[in-house]
Formats: sequence, C-alpha cells, structure tokens
Amino acid sequence: MMAKTTFASTLAALAALALCAAPAQAQQTAAAATPPPPARTSVPPAVNLSMLFDVKFRGMTAGEFDLTFTVQDGRYQAAAARRTTGLARSILGNRQDYTYSSNGEVVNGALKPAAYQHRGGRRDRTVRVAFGDAIVTTSDPPGMGMGNPPATEAQKRGAIDQLTALASMLVASGSPCRGTIPVYMDGRSRFDFVMRPNGRVDYRGAAWRGQAVRCTVQFRPIAGFSDPQEAATLTFLFAPLPNGVFAPLQIEMPSDDGIFQLEAKRFRSGGPA
Repeated sequence: MMAKTTFASTLAALAALALCAAPAQAQQTAAAATPPPPARTSVPPAVNLSMLFDVKFRGMTAGEFDLTFTVQDGRYQAAAARRTTGLARSILGNRQDYTYSSNGEVVNGALKPAAYQHRGGRRDRTVRVAFGDAIVTTSDPPGMGMGNPPATEAQKRGAIDQLTALASMLVASGSPCRGTIPVYMDGRSRFDFVMRPNGRVDYRGAAWRGQAVRCTVQFRPIAGFSDPQEAATLTFLFAPLPNGVFAPLQIEMPSDDGIFQLEAKRFRSGGPA
C-alpha cells in the first residue's frame, strides 16, 4: 500500500520533477561498460516545434514545463524551462525553477549532442556537459557529486543528454517507440530508456484530439544517482504530425507517492509538410 504523505511534501516532490527524471525508489542496477548506440532517426531537414506542458499529480496542476526544438542546416537546438505554479509556487518560490539547453549536429540521421547546460535550483547552480567523440566532460562548480557509484567514462561514452533524448523521439523514423536511448542526465545520472511500441489510443486533450502513438518505456538505471534506483515501466504518448514529427502528449513518471504526469496543453509545429 502506498504510504500517505503531507500535502506540502507532495508539492515539494512534484516541484522537484525534472524532464526525464528518474523514479525515486529501491535499488540501482549494474550495466555493461559500453552503452548501446542511440536510437537511429531520420531527421527532417527543417523542424520548428514549441510545446507547453502542465505538471500534474493526482489531478492537481503544480507546475509548467516548456520545450522548443529546432533543426536547420544539419544542426539542432533544444531548450526548456521548468517552473512551479499556483500553490506550489507560493510554498516553494523559485527554488525548483530550472532552465535547460542543448545543441549539436545531425550525423548519419541521428542527433549528436555537442553541449548541454542547465541552471537553477536553490543554489542557482550551472552545470555544463561537453560531448566529445571519446570523452564526456562535466563542469559543475562547486561540485555536486555524481552519486554512488558514479558513472564511468565508458558508461558516459556514447550517451546523450535528456533534451537530446526527448528530441530523438520526436524525429524518430516511423515510430518513436523503438530502440534504446542511453541518457546522461544533468551531468549526473546515467540510465537507458528502452522504447517499445504499444499500439495506438484515442486521445482527447487540450493540445491534441485524435490517434496517439503509445510507447512502453523501460527505465534502466545504471549509475550516478544520489538515491538507490530500480527499473520501472513508463508510458509515453505522442501525436503523429503531418510533417513527420512526433509531438509528446503525455509522459508518466512513477514515484513513491504515485504517478506524475507531464501533459501537453499546447504546441506549435513548423517544417516541411
């Protein structure tokens, strides 16, 4: 049975939700030294997508998350911002607000990150990650620690940041529900998303009405978490747009307190029809 929590602690947990945040419970798993290759994509030559999400818990909206993603001339950029709203903001202020950015190249039909950054939180810390061919370098003064055990150089090699991970789902060839995506999140945690198709569903929401692509996603923790983790099964829903892009509609994230949701409330898409 799920343990009861206070309203304030629930809001605090909800406000701490980050893009592609890992579920907070149980035990971390071991992993092979070399991560699998990122899911292959077929990136359209031009993409311009902007989205706004509500962060929800048990029917209550306590935050917003906005995302922009562009592709042009063989390069891509992604940016996002997370903020608490409503009662959560009156309790927490801006202590759980963050901004994120990532950029890189389109190489052989896949997104290859060059640089990632996030900034925010109680200490207004800035974390930067540089993705090289042979090494991934993290800068996070004054140093936040990489969890136990920390991700090895071999585990980080070939991984991508969480914004690029989400973007690779948006431009996946044919379906966003295939392949393994190795993620190095926030310059800290290393995990895999294993994507599998799970049919289509009728979706009725603020941002989309019609058929949605449903993915079953296995979260596989590897290293670099502050708290022990265990594998979990998630569900993502995507809207198949006419220009070949898949707009994320709903992302479910389990926690000790229940299921959190990122739910799209509006989006705008451009690029080739």
